[in-house]
Amino acid sequence: MSFPSATLAALLFGTVFMTACGRSGSPDIESTIVALEKENQKKIAKPESSPVEKTAPVTPKGLLAATGLAAKDERAEIILLLPDARIPMQDFQRNGLAMLVGRQAGYHLTSSDAAGSGAQQIEQFRQAIAAKPAAIIISPIDPPAVAALIVEAQTHGITVIGLDKRMLNEGCASIVFSDQRRVGRMAADAVVEALKRKAAEDNRAEIAGRVVQLRGVADSYSTNEIAEGFAEGLRTQSGVILVHDAPADWTTENGTKRTAEAFSLQKNFDAIYAHSDAIAVGAAKAAETAGQRENIFIIGTDGLSGQKRGLDLVRQAELDATVVQPALVDLALQIIMKLRTDKTFKPQPSYEILPVLIMPRNVEQSFISGTYTLPQL
Repeated sequence: MSFPSATLAALLFGTVFMTACGRSGSPDIESTIVALEKENQKKIAKPESSPVEKTAPVTPKGLLAATGLAAKDERAEIILLLPDARIPMQDFQRNGLAMLVGRQAGYHLTSSDAAGSGAQQIEQFRQAIAAKPAAIIISPIDPPAVAALIVEAQTHGITVIGLDKRMLNEGCASIVFSDQRRVGRMAADAVVEALKRKAAEDNRAEIAGRVVQLRGVADSYSTNEIAEGFAEGLRTQSGVILVHDAPADWTTENGTKRTAEAFSLQKNFDAIYAHSDAIAVGAAKAAETAGQRENIFIIGTDGLSGQKRGLDLVRQAELDATVVQPALVDLALQIIMKLRTDKTFKPQPSYEILPVLIMPRNVEQSFISGTYTLPQL
């Protein structure tokens, strides 16, 4: 028996949904991206072949002074150091932050992509310090390897915000993170609930199912944490078994290929969990080709806003669910701006932003009120 699916009404995607932020007017990525998509798709920053790209011109000093910053501190650059922008969420962070920074008078963003190389990220961090920006936001490949550079940056008066819970004791002004094990566990809980519904439909007392996992890459801290959380959730039901686990290198095409391979090896299964919505779309295509789409619960990760991204895919019933990964950079920017304009402000050592499960039953509400919630500063 197939999993139940909801028929969702087609709505204009121009709706602007607002994340519940700490204060009115605080920058958030969801509302910014949807609003700017509606105005002009070309406003979304595009990655260039160079690992470093400028996203906005330097604003004249007179305009910077209008922001209320101290007269002696005219630095207006914010630098984002990403581990691998081939990952959909990191590309989303870069583009979203570029738009948010672009709305702050007197500021501009520079981003660097380490392409998965720890050594390259260290060199990019050194270059960032030499540029003497107002702030550096870093999602680290190897947190201990950049600890000394964080201290060096602070000696130059540069605010450093980390985007990884492993950076808690590395000297950042603050860290903003979302627990990746929690992401995986949330996906597992959704799979288990779907299998419970299927068992009830089949009048079975036992909750059982065969599950496929499609990782972003074979081995990284983030994917391993997500996979461990997913395994923990599946272990709550002895009849739910992970029968296939493969990397898809973050692409839809590989999601299709890996799922086709899973069908060849496993013949049939009940659920697929993908570490990105792009991979999940590929899995859904392979399931459709195999004539099994209606029998398989497919859940992705990221829940990005925008047309044909996670939230829209659930709304259109192309995916059965997605786990929203908070963008993190929106809160990081709020912290930086408050540190720059309020000399009495002292941020907390860390801020955790919780992921959110989106399914047909709550997807429409997410377009109205947003998904994750940012804490007040």
